[in-house]
Amino acid sequence: MTSDWLLKDLNPAQRDAVETTDGPLLVIAGAGSGKTRVLTRRLAYLLTSRKATPYQLLAVTFTNKAAGEMKERVGKLVGGSVVDMNVSTFHSFCARLLRREASAIGYDTNFTIFDADDALSLVKTCLKDLGFSDGQFPPKGQMRKISDAKNRLIGPETFAQQSSGYFESRTAEIYKLYQTRLRACNGMDFDDLLFNAVMLLRNGSGIGDKYRSFFKYVLVDEYQDTNHVQYLLLKELVGPDKNICVVGDEDQSIYGWRGADISNILNFEKDFPGAKIIKLEQNYRSTSRILKAASAVIANNDMRKEKTLWTDVGDGENLELFLVDNANDEAARIVEQIDNAQHEMSLKETVVLYRTNAQSRAFEEQLRRRGLPYQIVGGVGFYQRKEIKDLLAYLKLIVNTKDDVSFGRVINYPKRGIGQKTTQSIAMIASQQGTSQYEIARNAELYPDLAGKAKRITPFTDIIEKYRTDLEHRPVDLLIQDLVTDLNLIEELLAEDSVAGQGRVDNIEAFIEGASEYARANGNNGLANYLADISLFTDLDAYREIENKLTLMTLHAAKGLEFDTVYLVGLEEGLFPLQRTVMEPLELEEERRLFYVGATRAKKKLYLSSATTRFRFGEVESIPSRFIKEVPAELIEIRDYRSRTVFAPTETSRQPSFLPKQAVRHVAEPGELQYEYEDEHGFSPGRLVMHPTFGRGKILKVDGFGESTRLEIMFSGIGVKKIMAKYAKLKVVG
Repeated sequence: MTSDWLLKDLNPAQRDAVETTDGPLLVIAGAGSGKTRVLTRRLAYLLTSRKATPYQLLAVTFTNKAAGEMKERVGKLVGGSVVDMNVSTFHSFCARLLRREASAIGYDTNFTIFDADDALSLVKTCLKDLGFSDGQFPPKGQMRKISDAKNRLIGPETFAQQSSGYFESRTAEIYKLYQTRLRACNGMDFDDLLFNAVMLLRNGSGIGDKYRSFFKYVLVDEYQDTNHVQYLLLKELVGPDKNICVVGDEDQSIYGWRGADISNILNFEKDFPGAKIIKLEQNYRSTSRILKAASAVIANNDMRKEKTLWTDVGDGENLELFLVDNANDEAARIVEQIDNAQHEMSLKETVVLYRTNAQSRAFEEQLRRRGLPYQIVGGVGFYQRKEIKDLLAYLKLIVNTKDDVSFGRVINYPKRGIGQKTTQSIAMIASQQGTSQYEIARNAELYPDLAGKAKRITPFTDIIEKYRTDLEHRPVDLLIQDLVTDLNLIEELLAEDSVAGQGRVDNIEAFIEGASEYARANGNNGLANYLADISLFTDLDAYREIENKLTLMTLHAAKGLEFDTVYLVGLEEGLFPLQRTVMEPLELEEERRLFYVGATRAKKKLYLSSATTRFRFGEVESIPSRFIKEVPAELIEIRDYRSRTVFAPTETSRQPSFLPKQAVRHVAEPGELQYEYEDEHGFSPGRLVMHPTFGRGKILKVDGFGESTRLEIMFSGIGVKKIMAKYAKLKVVG
């Protein structure tokens, strides 16, 4: 069977990538350059040219969907069965490998794979058995540390040897016991699949040699997203002929937060000497102006390979930048435009991309008000997120103490030491007495089965009673904000997981912002009416499930997709890029790659937006994102919808127009990447401060301004604390 027909509709670079079959090959596939076509054609070419049989091919990618589609397309191309071709995710491949060879590393072949929830439960058990508190050692944080260690191929013994200090040493104990328990269960977690596969191929039993001779060609998709242990796995699988082809784009490496190592793709030629490099630079997706804008921004990164994307699609229209007052105005303006332009562009070909899930709230509400159908991809609806449902449960119970469902959800959240046995007793007594569970809890001392737990139950009912006493006259937003403070929710969420917790805190802040908007629009209309209003927003049954829907998603979820029209929103310093990345060059480069990914999703039209203020426990002045400044001015048309101009720059001042004057210590010249902030108290990264309880510390990060300023401080002998500057009684000492 001749292979020429597989090549005839490929451009020269694509054809070269398909025909270069022997030796190491790096294919730099720019955004929209036809990567999937090259991957499937290359596999088909290897089969039709008789260079390999299906079982001699190994192709690995990151999602089961991508793997399934790749295998299906190859089958259609070759017109025959490719059931024996090994196309799978990294984890699926390792699971199959270990099923065959598990006895070589002391496992039975019927081992159990622990999912994330099972693994977390086991960590919690280990913490309990070791006598460690969840407060000092949040289970999710410990799980993350164990996962990070495994992804660097560091086992419990090595981790213990390398650990220093109290907290790391305790993590080593948790890691060791966790692995012991996994072994006793004949179980592996997701990270173990990769870890153990590498150890198996390295154990000197000849298994590694067997598989290196078995797979004649190895193909890797999205190579820029591989982590260290995946890199080691590939090195162990490549045979002596070094027939490995990796396809990826370092400019689209956006998963460093979960272990992806961009150096894998940047150092490919060093790892595989003599490697050939082919660049796919013709873009088939976007207009020339969109490509020029995205390329101008990504060019500011240092960790990348030079390439120049081009297209013959045409120049297209300029980007448009919306300057708005706040998040609600941003959503209203954009949704209005989308609604008015439905005759020009299909809703299903339009997407709103944001940096954090919390940003979806304002857009969801505006879309519902206009009756526009939408879908959220890569996340749940704003009011369905756990932290929001928990807060809503409190509010519902405050309004209606007969709500046993809400009571059961929050009686032990945040944790109060009220266990399942106690809640079962409350439910049983309530059933016998014919009253609500809350009523039983409020009088717990009257019941022998509950009297011993009354001291833990009473603080919960006291909070509910506190907010019931002035329910009708208290503004909704102030009530909610005070409740969040009384429950210590922010600290609780951050203690659970400092990374994921911040996203949940953002959601709480967005919820309060929505309540503030309701209060401004409806006056003192009461909590009951507000909850009724929210219930209308969350009732999706009123909308028909039709195909033509607007898509809302995070930038991370958008990778690999494309739309005619893209709205890239929330372009402000501290939000995009995130505040924690501003002082970290490597993280800032990843934020810039995230912008590049978002911009290159657009085929015809790209819109940007930036707000004057964002709500972060109060209205906080914002600074336009540096990414806006990195787009050539001639490619942007500005739509200024602001009702006021805050600190407008003059010809002699380069101060960003959204930056409060008292917050400026240094304002970057054009092209500079650093901003430093200092409020009226002198709080800024690097400053030394004295705290009345924690002692001397160094400020690591500053988030927000004025009364909303939050600080991350490293205190000597204690560790990192996150505190509100307003209440901290700090003194700057250096």
